[in-house]
Amino acid sequence: MQQDQQEPVVYLNGEYLPASRAGISVFDQGFLLGDGVFDVVSAWKGSIFKLRQHVNRFFDSLQAAHLHTSLNREQWGEAIIETVRRNGLDDASIRFIITRGVPEQVVADPRVHQPTEVIWAAPYIFLGDEQQRSQGIRLMVSQLRGFASDTLDPRYKCLSRMHFQLAKVEASAAGYDDLVWLNKDGFVAEGPASNLFMIRDGILYTPAVDILHGITRQTFLELAERAGVPVELRQLTVYDLCTADEVFTTSTAGGALPVREISGRTLRGPAPGPITRELDRLYWASREAGEHGTPIHS
Repeated sequence: MQQDQQEPVVYLNGEYLPASRAGISVFDQGFLLGDGVFDVVSAWKGSIFKLRQHVNRFFDSLQAAHLHTSLNREQWGEAIIETVRRNGLDDASIRFIITRGVPEQVVADPRVHQPTEVIWAAPYIFLGDEQQRSQGIRLMVSQLRGFASDTLDPRYKCLSRMHFQLAKVEASAAGYDDLVWLNKDGFVAEGPASNLFMIRDGILYTPAVDILHGITRQTFLELAERAGVPVELRQLTVYDLCTADEVFTTSTAGGALPVREISGRTLRGPAPGPITRELDRLYWASREAGEHGTPIHS
């Protein structure tokens, strides 16, 4: 059960503070430069889903970005659990962040830094509303290209989000619910906050390169194997999406979200289609059962 609380509690640099007191410097590199990494994990029915995998991905981003942390993996896990517990949440979306902090000099050596460490939790967020989850969303192919591995590898879950925001503005202004962008070679990549799947002739397809390696994406690949659905990781084109039997996105914010239209083309099958429905059912059954879960209240 969710509990009412006057003010959210935020973890900041080793302290649990009321949100009104949890401030960072205007000179923090995360604010000035978007210089930092983050991850998002979710709790459902008192259990945090795949916490270890999210923390491991977070540490991969830290390693690649040459960022330091005062906590080890186990301590990050404990701090995440404690932050959720202090906010009285059983169903939660939890974001944890490290920035390069406040430099000692105006022009600073990025290798020398004192990190800012933040964890905050909010009631669980669904990417789509009830109607979108039951009838599907309208997806636009963006004119913007996703990040390529030879510029800023999408596997960095970094704070630099202007590209994502501009894409969302573009989709919203055109009347679409969400978008998908292509990589520099014109193949389907992902959305600003989700990975993409399509189904054709009973086979589940998803892009393999120039994408964030989503934890929920990997979960759906595992569920497909469990359900006996063949899977292929390959390059996909917009033509492939428009001629698919089913298309859906996946994210920490709600599992599978079916797609009914792509840039003005209504898909031939129902949204959600039968395979989408079954995989999403398995996903939520796993969540309800606490599978891959870390209890909030021990």
